[in-house]
Amino acid sequence: MNFQQHVEERLDNVSKSLGLTALSKEILKILAMVDCKDDLTEELRKADAYDRPGVLSWKTLAEQVPASQASLQPLERAVLTLANWGLVQIVGRGLQDPVTPGPSALRLTYCGRVCIGLSPTFGLPTGQTTPANKQSWQIVHSASKERLLHHCGTLNPAMRTHHLVAQKGSDADIERLCGMIAVHICSFGIAVVDGFALHSSLNADIIHSILTRTQTANAPRILMMPDPTFVRHTAQAIGATLHWVEPHPHVRREQEVLDEVISKALLSNKSGSEERDICGVPDSSIAEPKRCNTQWEDLILPENVQFQLEQARKHADYRLNVLPTMDGFKDRQVGYRLLLSGLPGTGKSMTAEALATALDRPLVKLDLSNVLSKWLGETEKLIGQIFDVAEAAGAILVLDEAEALLRQRSSNQGGSGLSTGVAYILTRFDSYSGILVATTNRIEDLDEAFFRRFDDYAVLPIPDAPTRQNLWRKIMGDHVGVDYELLGTNFAISGGLIKGAAIRARAWAFGLDKPLTTPFALAALVRELEKNNRNSKEAKVPQYRRQINILLDGGDLSKLD
Repeated sequence: MNFQQHVEERLDNVSKSLGLTALSKEILKILAMVDCKDDLTEELRKADAYDRPGVLSWKTLAEQVPASQASLQPLERAVLTLANWGLVQIVGRGLQDPVTPGPSALRLTYCGRVCIGLSPTFGLPTGQTTPANKQSWQIVHSASKERLLHHCGTLNPAMRTHHLVAQKGSDADIERLCGMIAVHICSFGIAVVDGFALHSSLNADIIHSILTRTQTANAPRILMMPDPTFVRHTAQAIGATLHWVEPHPHVRREQEVLDEVISKALLSNKSGSEERDICGVPDSSIAEPKRCNTQWEDLILPENVQFQLEQARKHADYRLNVLPTMDGFKDRQVGYRLLLSGLPGTGKSMTAEALATALDRPLVKLDLSNVLSKWLGETEKLIGQIFDVAEAAGAILVLDEAEALLRQRSSNQGGSGLSTGVAYILTRFDSYSGILVATTNRIEDLDEAFFRRFDDYAVLPIPDAPTRQNLWRKIMGDHVGVDYELLGTNFAISGGLIKGAAIRARAWAFGLDKPLTTPFALAALVRELEKNNRNSKEAKVPQYRRQINILLDGGDLSKLD
């Protein structure tokens, strides 16, 4: 391939990727000839009174392009498009332009030379085809820049190191950034811009300029922001899409007030966006959406309880995904509230996690210790913050030990933060549009007003003997030396106690390099019962008492065999 063929190939790629018109491509070709053909360059240089190399006067360009004979407007638009992309510099256009004196003229910028192959670059995109239709900007936002970089890296691995950073600067800096966006599109087939440094209302005009100047491309362009607060109006104007990337835990972000009119306008676009995409999710130091990996199949419960929870899962899915689309329920806030009761360790929290996984939603926990405050109104503010985060993120909100928050109101509670918080939660129950799961082991302490507001109620009992046997076997594994029937039949304990004892038994056997046997399970159960202030004598089964005592008090380990 000779150099001219190389430039022509690059010109075709630039024209398709950036969505340039045929006239814009023709101007680029003329300017490329100025750089490629020495005799033409010398001729133009002689014709220029200021002896400016690589410069083509506006008059000369207008005379060379046949399409400009009837009107200069198409030519002007084509030139301005190239200038918006930062591919050409219009000499004499700026207020402080006598950096290079002389009449108005054009010349290629560094980015323009790179894109059309007059300067070395990363090369043409390989294994990629330019989309036939124009693509809009995508604005991805999350409180974590690392999370966004990882997200963009999954789209194109090169973006992990070749993303662009947008910063506040002069018009020349904006033109340079637009040019580099063009370079990345022509080199990688995608451009990613880090806009975290511009996250301020003072810099909204810079973001607006960057997005509008580069909106004609047929390639994906991504702007990363902490939240969409200052770009929503521009996004609506240019048809950009917004997407919230779910953060990992331990990220912080301030909250902003957003305009409802723009929210409704963006939601009305048929792009599949949800409210969290176009409004963002307020971050909080006391509530963090997180993903769970507990599967529905991991729940080991009696068949009747399993069936009841399966019905609850279907009910939740219907109320959130089907009911809002039906006549009479459109544009209405429809939530789902599930109450789970049972003794500690029966699997209430695990059921909430499994529900979150089954419905493909993150989970937010309301921790009582984080919301109680002695200051007037502070408890309600913190509780509201957690509700807001869960609702915006589309998460399942879990109220563990709900009896502490939803307890019956009485006159002897005084004016504590907790009693005022109960009244506030009652109002949030009626307006909450997400999924809420409350767990309690003291159902009698719940306020009646709350109880009747739950859509479903399930009691998780102590597992029956077959279920307990399955739990022991599932957690410890299948070992020939373990009497699972004995463990499942003789000890009516919760799944939480079984899990603690089973893991402890495995740890002891592993540490002593011994096969896992029944005495290990029984000795571990003794410790688990003692830890939970339960009578442990029943776990010292007579036929295994000697081995159990060795494991608990020390002794000749050889006698364990």
